[in-house]
Amino acid sequence: MEEKQYRQLVDEAFRRIDAAFENVDPDLAESTFSQGALTIVFRETQQLILSPQAPTLQIWVAFRDRAWHFGLRPEGDGWVDDRGQGIDLFGLIADLARTAAGVTVTISRPQPKGVR
Repeated sequence: MEEKQYRQLVDEAFRRIDAAFENVDPDLAESTFSQGALTIVFRETQQLILSPQAPTLQIWVAFRDRAWHFGLRPEGDGWVDDRGQGIDLFGLIADLARTAAGVTVTISRPQPKGVR
């Protein structure tokens, strides 16, 4: 995959995640896209940071004392962890929002390649 295509896919994923927090009370969870990274602050104290990693074609996520690395699914319909645990990026973000801030977010998913 070329870096330009990778960056477009990361930007799309970050836009979808950011949009999911649009109507959430900012005292509970607020997302900010800056300098290529997406940061979500829960309850004004806990930061979840998503950053693109172009050399590995991944998205890295850090929260508290945990880190995850996500690669694009072969079907092109999302991002999955690289440790084979089947963790979905959008599912992880929704789970962390629920446990860290008590908010429910729905992140729209891209359609698999070839589906219109």
